[in-house]
Amino acid sequence: MNKDILNHLQTITQKLPLENKDNLQKIYLEVNNGNERELINLGNFQNEDSLENIDDYLLIKMNESTFFELKNNIKHPEDLMFEEKIKIKGNLNLLK
Repeated sequence: MNKDILNHLQTITQKLPLENKDNLQKIYLEVNNGNERELINLGNFQNEDSLENIDDYLLIKMNESTFFELKNNIKHPEDLMFEEKIKIKGNLNLLK
């Protein structure tokens, strides 16, 4: 995993105004970089193999380049969703 991405994720998740911080254990970020795919649990920042046995989750998928476009304020998240560069699947209520 790109250490810059991991460091930035830790900073972001600390600032999220979630009602229940335990929900972070159910939120995952999938980052693709060419042939590699990383699935990161935002509650513990560990790599996961799959979400097959998980019932309640939220998955956010994007390319590594998209992550950096967001991080560096080059693109707005809504623009990327319409361009289909970000895919979101699962329980959006986990972000409350």
